[in-house]
Amino acid sequence: MSKRNPIPIGLISIAVIAGVLALAFRADSLPLIGSGTQYQAQFSEAAGLSQGNEVRIAGVKVGKVTDVSLQGRHVLVKFRAKDADIGNASSASIQIKTLLGEKYLALDPAGDRPLDPNTPIPLQRTLAPYDVVQAFNQLSDTVG
Repeated sequence: MSKRNPIPIGLISIAVIAGVLALAFRADSLPLIGSGTQYQAQFSEAAGLSQGNEVRIAGVKVGKVTDVSLQGRHVLVKFRAKDADIGNASSASIQIKTLLGEKYLALDPAGDRPLDPNTPIPLQRTLAPYDVVQAFNQLSDTVG
């Protein structure tokens, strides 16, 4: 025991540290401390919402957007929400977070039963904002 080879001990230590760092960077996807249940919502347009944007209820961050994809004639937004009571009559809207145009998904929980994670919030209960940058671009085209 008094004569240990430092090379295997060093290699094992580096491997353990690399594994801990990898888990730390992927903590949201771990089963015990993950980022909550995945839900879906249908929107008429993405309005600048992208993967990684925040999900908020009453201004409190409860999760993040995991995917934004085109599905037929609407946009399907998948998001995760942790420790949130999202009911079967909940509504969702895309809101502007900063003056630079960063967006977030705002949820208004409602309903008497929990929302089924496999059933998206329908188009009738979602709202996409009017994009000011796009409006100014259209204005400059019209004036030009």
